[in-house]
Amino acid sequence: MKKFMICILWILILTRIIYAAPAKTNIQPLPVLRCDESIKTRDIIPYLGSRQSPGDQIGITWYELQTDGSYGQRIDVDDLGQAHVIWMFMDAAVVNRYIAWNLRYSNGLYYGETQASPSWSGYAHLDIMRDLTSSNQRTVIAYHYNPGSGYYSWIDIDTANAGGAWPNTPRSPFVADHIWPYMAVANNNNLILATGDYGGSIHHLYVSTNEGISWSYITGYDSCALLSLFVRASEKRDTNKVAFVHTRYKTDSVAAGQLDNDVWYSFSDDGGINWGPHINLTNYQPDDTVRAYCNVNAIFDDNDHLHIAWPGRKVDSAGYYEASKIFHWDEYNDTVTVINSPSTYYNEPGGWWITIMEAGDPGAYRLPADQPQLIFDTTTSCLYCLWHGNDDYNDYSAAGYFNGEFYGAYSTDYGITWSDYVNLTNTRTPGAGAGACHDEDYMTACPKVVNDSILITYVEDKDAGAYPHTEGVMTENPVRCWVFPTSLITGIQENKSEIFDSDKMSVYPNPFVKSMNIDFSIGLGAKGIELKIYDATGRLVKSITQLHNYSITWSGDDQGGCKLPAGIYFVELSSGKTKITKKVIKLK
Repeated sequence: MKKFMICILWILILTRIIYAAPAKTNIQPLPVLRCDESIKTRDIIPYLGSRQSPGDQIGITWYELQTDGSYGQRIDVDDLGQAHVIWMFMDAAVVNRYIAWNLRYSNGLYYGETQASPSWSGYAHLDIMRDLTSSNQRTVIAYHYNPGSGYYSWIDIDTANAGGAWPNTPRSPFVADHIWPYMAVANNNNLILATGDYGGSIHHLYVSTNEGISWSYITGYDSCALLSLFVRASEKRDTNKVAFVHTRYKTDSVAAGQLDNDVWYSFSDDGGINWGPHINLTNYQPDDTVRAYCNVNAIFDDNDHLHIAWPGRKVDSAGYYEASKIFHWDEYNDTVTVINSPSTYYNEPGGWWITIMEAGDPGAYRLPADQPQLIFDTTTSCLYCLWHGNDDYNDYSAAGYFNGEFYGAYSTDYGITWSDYVNLTNTRTPGAGAGACHDEDYMTACPKVVNDSILITYVEDKDAGAYPHTEGVMTENPVRCWVFPTSLITGIQENKSEIFDSDKMSVYPNPFVKSMNIDFSIGLGAKGIELKIYDATGRLVKSITQLHNYSITWSGDDQGGCKLPAGIYFVELSSGKTKITKKVIKLK
């Protein structure tokens, strides 16, 4: 009996050691995922819906990971004002993984979540066929898939605009292990496909002039971080300009070349047939204190000049992920600028967003500020940049990983100078456990402003940290499409009194018929946040005091739930000395 009790004691001790929380470390292993990886299902946590991030839920995935490098493009808008959206779906049993598709009509309604590729496929990218007839503008998706003879990159094109007929006729260059595809459609409808060569540190470029029926190999670029590549075609209909942007490692001694990189680019002026010189944009020197991380994004402005954004990693022997900030370069000025300002929570010299390991951990392949997305407004020539990050040392999950949020800044001079950043989502959940986190993640943005609005899609990760990287548990994660006015970033407001820079409110659509959205942000330390709605006579008709989100929907009802008549109303946001008022019009 004594020996038996001793054995039980040792089992309990060993169990405690094995399942104890791991010690924080700033140098994390970087597993290489081929994407046919076998993932064991551990605990799975359903999303209970008690809290949510902003935007419409358009689907789910139990797999928060969407890409292993550059976030690519998973949302774009056609000339009819319809948003085409895709993501990588995974079920709770880890049996089905495929590309899911949805479409947001111009009136805000949705086609519905639709499977768009065979299973087991993933790692999606999207563009839209160019056509002067809007109804012929069809969704094009790229992904990789194993039909039983190895992994290949595939493209598929919808049968019609908003057709939803998936899969249609998937096509491929049929080169094994040329995977992680990124794709763009030129204005002559050529398809340009960039892939990563699994295990070979090479990027490859292909072009098809017949909707993927046949492909021509263009070139390969050696010594590349496997996943950091991006293709962008110009939006101007009188040009066939295309850019290929990627990182290329200076040395492969740090994380197999994924952290010490330069940014490179190349142009084609004929839709991807012929390409110009391969240019090293950053050309970092040995004594420089920054290197490019393996995420890049690019757009063309209204003058057809290229803009590139990337996260820069602070070179520090103490760890891979100590500090980062977002950089921008434009072709016309040939100037590199810093996009984001230092955080409200700290003021690190040089504008670095930093992490301290006594607090939260960004996670594998992550930086305190990373994954930039560029958006251009052709009506105002205003340039926007969004990124994922964490500026609050206290906002990390129970498992110790950052609860990420989305940030934005803008430039009115094509990127030479930038505004201070704005926290767009403000959904901090410090100490939250699995199923309760607000980790807005894997965001991509429509590259153009549409009707004074920015459109993004992202995953609302309910347990911060990437599950495939053994960070946390698998959760049911809403996939969202969020349409918000540019004023959330620029800060244009009406009737504002004693407003702090971070206090903002927007209402849309305005006028409205059935319902309207109210998005707002409040500065640090705000207390007693209230939303009140008054009619034209000044009578209070609605009061909302228990605010848990920074984006709510008002259905045009009063305090008792009765529908209000058409007319003019005023939405008032107040907190302490802060007060913002917006006039809205209800049509019916």
